[in-house]
Amino acid sequence: MRCSCRVCGAYMVQSERGLESGCRCPECFNVCTDCMGTAQKPLTAEDIKNREALLLLRLDEEKREHSL
Repeated sequence: MRCSCRVCGAYMVQSERGLESGCRCPECFNVCTDCMGTAQKPLTAEDIKNREALLLLRLDEEKREHSL
């Protein structure tokens, strides 16, 4: 994939580093993950655990609301 920087237009270089993968601009050092299929960085294991806990709390709240 060939990406150009949104900030300065220079050709960006892909950097594969696990969860930190993406493109980095050698001119202005902008970092972009658009070509990774998402505008946000991949979730870490801790992010996933936190999200799971939040979803379980919401599910419990909904069950309580429907049982009233």
